[in-house]
Order: sequence, then C-alpha cells, then structure tokens
Amino acid sequence: MVSRARSAAATATRVTDRAGGVGQAIRKIVRRPQLWFGAVVLVPTVISYSLFHFIPMFRGLWLAVVDFDPIRPAASSFIGLANFYKLSLNPLLFIAMRNTLLLATMQFVLMLPLALLVATCLVSVKRGTNLYQGFIFLPVVVSLVAISLLFRMLMDADVGMFNRILRSIGLPTSRWLASSDSALPSIAAIDVWKGLGFYVMLLTAGMLNIPGELHDQARVDGVSEWQRFWYITLPLLGHTLVLVMVLLAIGSLQVYTGVVVLTNGGPGNSTYVFNLLIVQEAFSNMRFGTAAAAALIQLAFVFVISVVQFKLLRPRWSY
Repeated sequence: MVSRARSAAATATRVTDRAGGVGQAIRKIVRRPQLWFGAVVLVPTVISYSLFHFIPMFRGLWLAVVDFDPIRPAASSFIGLANFYKLSLNPLLFIAMRNTLLLATMQFVLMLPLALLVATCLVSVKRGTNLYQGFIFLPVVVSLVAISLLFRMLMDADVGMFNRILRSIGLPTSRWLASSDSALPSIAAIDVWKGLGFYVMLLTAGMLNIPGELHDQARVDGVSEWQRFWYITLPLLGHTLVLVMVLLAIGSLQVYTGVVVLTNGGPGNSTYVFNLLIVQEAFSNMRFGTAAAAALIQLAFVFVISVVQFKLLRPRWSY
C-alpha cells in the first residue's frame, strides 16, 4: 500500500510538472510580440474571408438543397436535389455551358501563345523594357465596363471605327457584336486584349528567373533561337506556365461583366454564358435555389479543371 501511494504521488508530481512546463511554455509564447503581430495581421483576414467567402459558400450550399422562401427564409423546406433537376429542365442551361466552354477555349488558344510571344520579345529587349511593360499592362488596370463600352462603339456594325477603317482600305466589313457568328469570337478577342498584360507579366518574370548561363552556353554551342526557346525556356518555365494556365482557365470560365455590357447574351443567345444564367435565375426569375445549384455546378467544374491541370501539367522538378 505504501509503495502504491508513493507511486501515485510520484505520478501526480510528474503530471503537475508537465502541466507547469506546458503552462510556462504557453506563457512564453503569449509574451512574444510576433504572436500578437501575426494575430493583428491574420484576424482581419480571417474575418473578411469568413464574412465574404466561407459564409456565402455555405449559404449557397444550403440554398441549393431547399425550397427557398424569400419572405420566410427559416421556413424553407429541404428538397434535396430537386433544384438540380429543375435546372436541368432549363433549355438555356446547355446553351450557357456550350458558349462558356467555347469562349474559354478561344481565350485559351489566343491568350497563351500570344502572351508567350510578347513575353519572349520583352525579355529580349535591352532598353525601354519598363515602358513597354507599362503599355502592355495598362488595359489590365482600366475598368472592364469602360473598355466594353469603348469596344461596343468601335464595333458598331454601321458607324463603328473598325468597319470604317475596313471600308477605307477596301476590305469587307463585319457585323462584329451584331451577328451570332462573330459575337462570341469578338468578345474573346476583347477579353484577350484586356487581360494579356497580366499573363505577360507572369511569363516575363518566369523567363527572367531562368539562369542566363544556360542560354549563354547554348549560344556558344551554336543552338538556334527556336531551339533555345523549345528546349530551355519552355521546360524551365513549366511552373509558371501551369500557374498561367490555371488562372486563365478559371478566369475564362467565369466571364460575366464584359458579356453583359457588350451583348447581354445576344444576339439570339449566341453569347449567353453560365454566369448570366446564374444571375437571371436568381434576380430575374427569383429562383434562388436553381441559381445556387448552377453556381455549385460551376464551382465543381472549375475545381475539377484546375486539379486536372495541376496533376497533368505540373513539373515534378525544380531548379
């Protein structure tokens, strides 16, 4: 009995010592100014993300599975996947999906080679690089609404500047945004011009990060410019290219503002995109449940595309 009592007392002493040690360690951490600096920096960010990202996200999940009553939200009844079924009956759903995928494909095919070409030219320039970069990046910081209004005037089929220039040099004119055949490619071209500078800056930074000794050695060995680009620049630019591709895919699959200002989905639903469907379902038709279901489908599709790109294209090495 005495030995058991002594053992219990020793165990209690060790537990007390450990508790005291943990408490002392916690007190030391709390006294550090780095902890409070980190808290001051992170707490507003956490609050902001919670209010404007996480809470709306979970609210959207809830809206997608209930029969939402805007008058009495608390009385909204659970209906499971019924909103997704109602959305599938919307004849504009597949039109919106098709147009969004076509627009994203056109932007991707135009943007990536053009951004690579411009970034390669910028890296080769010896003087005035900052000036050229400023001109290329300028459309990125200009309001998309302002740019869309400007191009809507320039692309007017009757009195627009583009058709006047084409007539003056004897070339056939285009209906631009007024034709269902050319409206979507015209929007893609405007989006490429607007966002080109952002992707050029990313690719330029990636190219400048490649060790110059590799290019110097290749020149000494008589390697051509094209071979150096194909066998040195592109492989070593892999991480930056993946980032550019993912950002480009995410941005092109979520277009809305430019389409609304330029065509508002017309002519004949030829530019009716997915975000326009979501907004009209929610605020024109007052069907918040189907709008939330459509937003979840878009979220899932963008997430899958991003993960696939990371898995297939991300290099397994670094330098």
